[in-house]
Amino acid sequence: MFIEDGILYIHYKQIENLDQHVAEDCVRARKAFTENKDYPCLVDVISIKNFTKEARDYFANEGNEGIIANAILINSTVTKMMANFYIMVNKPTNPTRMFTDKAIALEWLKQFSK
Repeated sequence: MFIEDGILYIHYKQIENLDQHVAEDCVRARKAFTENKDYPCLVDVISIKNFTKEARDYFANEGNEGIIANAILINSTVTKMMANFYIMVNKPTNPTRMFTDKAIALEWLKQFSK
């Protein structure tokens, strides 16, 4: 994680199966890192193989606290399907879109930056 130009960047390491326990750990780490401040967020999920339903539900609701908007960076049909499912079925509580181009994702996030 790092913050640049008012945007929080999160790059997930390779995770075979992201379950709710891992999701809760990730959110705790993010909140500690940001000192509970709100940010628009670029999330790189390219290395995640699978999200459990419980993890998706958690990220879409409680796990979104402190996130103004999410740009999800994808690069394959598999990550596109996961991100699309997350956006359409889990319905995150904040503006969320998926992108294949990092520059376009950052441009979209700028509108949410303080």
